[in-house]
Amino acid sequence: MSDIVRGTTVLAGPLETTFEITGDMVGGAYCVVRQTVKAGSLFWPHIHVNEDQVIVVLSGELGVRVGDEEWTASAGETVYRPKGLPHAVWNSGAVDVEMLEITSPGNFDQYLAGMAEVTASGDTQARAALLERFQVSPVEGWSAELCAKHGVSE
Repeated sequence: MSDIVRGTTVLAGPLETTFEITGDMVGGAYCVVRQTVKAGSLFWPHIHVNEDQVIVVLSGELGVRVGDEEWTASAGETVYRPKGLPHAVWNSGAVDVEMLEITSPGNFDQYLAGMAEVTASGDTQARAALLERFQVSPVEGWSAELCAKHGVSE
């Protein structure tokens, strides 16, 4: 993976992602990215073992599921996604949602940079290796359920 430059914007999966604070800037404690969730889209349900995440919704309304809880977070609201709990976000609205995501520990920016490389290349083997390296796994069954319920697509 290449060095991450603050202010760089990449497409990490379906999410436009801008690196605001890299893990290297803060001794690996956390990283901060700004992301866009496109209207009508679901970001694939997944679980990670090592990272706690906080989302601050900057604009729009973000659909959220963490574990068995599901709700809508509006601009100005905060969402906590603890490590070890499956989670997903979606945008069933007509306008893009902007969010700030803070992840601890900060090496998760390397995952996002790697996902951008995989997104650009379409290399499924590299994607599988990246998911394994960062212990990120898809959550089976959620995508179809959330897409049908909220009128979104992956």
